[in-house]
Amino acid sequence: MKNMNLKQRISLLIFCFAAAAFGGWIYEEICVYVLYGKLYNRGMLHLTLCPIYGFGAWGLYFLLHRIKSTPLFFLLSVLIASAFEYACSCLLEMLFHRSFWSYEGWLLSVNNRISLISSLIFGLLAVVFAKGIVPFFSKRIGRGRETVWFAVSLVIFAVIAGDFLLVLRSY
Repeated sequence: MKNMNLKQRISLLIFCFAAAAFGGWIYEEICVYVLYGKLYNRGMLHLTLCPIYGFGAWGLYFLLHRIKSTPLFFLLSVLIASAFEYACSCLLEMLFHRSFWSYEGWLLSVNNRISLISSLIFGLLAVVFAKGIVPFFSKRIGRGRETVWFAVSLVIFAVIAGDFLLVLRSY
């Protein structure tokens, strides 16, 4: 990322955010299906995205990207993601007056807001993001067609922001 210009960095941020948010939505759908045997849209947006995963992935990446040891990166990601998820659970409940998730009955659940299993999965997802998704998009965006990447990233940003504003209006 350090060899990229501003447009390339913005494109990378948006594409990786969207990838993590979509991956989080898929993870949520799989969890609900495995646990309850049905599909249920776990996202709060109309799009098939869970933005909390995009914010969480970038937050972990920016905090930990200098750590070269994958096991240490994983462990710190588990700890930070757990604190982030707990705080987000409290904040979202306060803002929207509803609980968006519960780990009731999960192994080592803390106030049904976080659990050991989910925290370990988030650590694994953080490693996939840092070691897979960011390098994947960095290589492609850094190769050229800067204007195309930038234009598409702005469209993606506008669509996500528009959906988010529509959802906020309904509350």
